[in-house]
Amino acid sequence: MALEDQDHFNALIVDNAAVWINSLDVEGRITFWNRAAERISGYSREEVLGHAMIWEWLYPDPYYREAVFARARQMMQQGEGLQGFETTIRTRSGDERTLEWHSEQLFDANGRLLGASSVAHDITARRRLEAAHDRQHRLQRLIAEISAELINITADRIDTVVEESLARLGMFFALGRAYVFRFDVRAGQMSLVSEWCADDVQAYRDHLQAIPLETHSWVTSQVLAGKVVHIPDVDQLPPEAKAEQAEFRREHIRSLLLIPLISDQKAFGMVGYDAVEQPYRWTEEQITALRLVADMIAGTLARKQVEQELARQARIDGLTGLANRRELDDLLERECAARRERSLSLLMIDIDHFKPYNDAFGHQAGDDCLRAVADAIRSVLNRPSDLGARYGGEEFACVLADTDPEGGLQVAERIREAVSALELKHPESAEPHVTISIGICSVHTRWPIEPRALIRQADEALYHAKRAGRNRVEAQTLRR
Repeated sequence: MALEDQDHFNALIVDNAAVWINSLDVEGRITFWNRAAERISGYSREEVLGHAMIWEWLYPDPYYREAVFARARQMMQQGEGLQGFETTIRTRSGDERTLEWHSEQLFDANGRLLGASSVAHDITARRRLEAAHDRQHRLQRLIAEISAELINITADRIDTVVEESLARLGMFFALGRAYVFRFDVRAGQMSLVSEWCADDVQAYRDHLQAIPLETHSWVTSQVLAGKVVHIPDVDQLPPEAKAEQAEFRREHIRSLLLIPLISDQKAFGMVGYDAVEQPYRWTEEQITALRLVADMIAGTLARKQVEQELARQARIDGLTGLANRRELDDLLERECAARRERSLSLLMIDIDHFKPYNDAFGHQAGDDCLRAVADAIRSVLNRPSDLGARYGGEEFACVLADTDPEGGLQVAERIREAVSALELKHPESAEPHVTISIGICSVHTRWPIEPRALIRQADEALYHAKRAGRNRVEAQTLRR
């Protein structure tokens, strides 16, 4: 093969090499640009040969471009070659590619510096794979930390730690929102109970309460069936999800992921993640990891519900469903210790001639009577601050916060009338049916008072009601 043919053959090899090859002069102007450089960058050799504009195109950020140039100048001035030097370029189409450069200086036969030659390997896929592995590792580590916190949490901190966990996951994925919905399947409703929002992203917790499940049936039916709902692009939802699509657009949601909260093989809510600024597609590995988080949150919330129910039962009278003596004493203690100007009324209630009733009809009927009287009391106490309790045996009590003597007397009369209206037959009473007697003690003060003093005078008023013939209300005022 002739020398010129060999040179031409070598040039073809370089031009058609699978790796990026280019050369430049001492002024940074491109003097050679092979086909791989054209393919990777998107710029043809006709566009780049003879000038240095390509570097502004490949590195549009001036600060980043200067950092790359500084390293190149170092190579030129100190005779150093670049080995494994990585940069990120912006291609003509706007994509970012990561290149690994290997560069050497070029000299003529007399040792005069001509410029440099560079070979670049496109390592974008490798770096993205490494970044994905690193991201998955960091996600797994984050989930392990969340798991440790949820396992060791006390009931009073569950809501706080759940919201902190949502915040950490939302920030990890650079999302707009992360939240928890709870379902009330019997009522056919769902409510937003926990929510984290990124800065400048609107919160909806106050607005998304008691939402009918059927208004978002495309989503809720899948979640109730235990399925994960992954929506990479809200605009691509099917026609049957029209209602959901409108709501998602109203909340500026681009993508979302909904994972069921399951306890006893039933979905009782869902954890949601919203991408707001730009779409996001979760990988299968990420979804699997987030399902573990949902399972942990579900277990934590289920445990909280059980503990709350146990705490409630510990303060509830098992027969009547009213508060028990412990709850009554605790509330009365708090109300009496308050340092503010207030009125407080305590009602002590006793079923008249209950023992003869119990003897005549038996203990089961006696229990039914106690439950009926408790229901009558409950029907009258309609303020959240009012408390009805079983004091012991056939005796009940009511604590009426912010209630003066007149108000206490009105409530007591309504309770007495409600019990009479039951018309529970009582053969051993002066009345043909079951009746009650009520003693009231009211106080108006701005200082703490002694609960026992309030109880003592209410008991005294009850004693007077019984001595006066029963089926009546007597009231006293505690003087301060």
